[in-house]
Amino acid sequence: MNYVYQLLIGLVSGLFGAWIAMFFGLRRFYSEKWWEKRAATFIELTDGIYQIKVLQEYYSELNLYRYEGPEEYPDFVELNDEQLREMKLSAARAKSLIKKYSHVGQLLITDSASELLRNYLDEEKSVDYDVHYRGWDTDEAEKHLLSMTNRLFENMLEISRKELKAGK
Repeated sequence: MNYVYQLLIGLVSGLFGAWIAMFFGLRRFYSEKWWEKRAATFIELTDGIYQIKVLQEYYSELNLYRYEGPEEYPDFVELNDEQLREMKLSAARAKSLIKKYSHVGQLLITDSASELLRNYLDEEKSVDYDVHYRGWDTDEAEKHLLSMTNRLFENMLEISRKELKAGK
């Protein structure tokens, strides 16, 4: 009978120890998985914003190049139709990502990042409205959009660094 108690005590303590180890192991696994998903989302978003920024910078430089001439911008290279199409396609994908994460972002990104995205989209709609219905100059609107995108890019980088605990 004494051996039975010792066997039960050993069995119960072994099961309890295994359960605790499994509990903490799974908890760590899920928290790491969550971090990986959050990191992938921030990277995807930041890359998307960068794609929009590159397209807007290209058009801004193209306008200057055409206005001031090739002698003022000798290093500027006009893209061919295929390159421009790819750049526009990347920016369109990025825009849909921004829309997606502005609505469902709280699941994977912070509220502040999601709010930044919503504010960007709202301000972009406002600029579009001002250009089409209030007669705002398109060159000024493009400069404003580029400024907005640069600000969004910098703010998203800052939030990403903070959330993912990445150094500068």
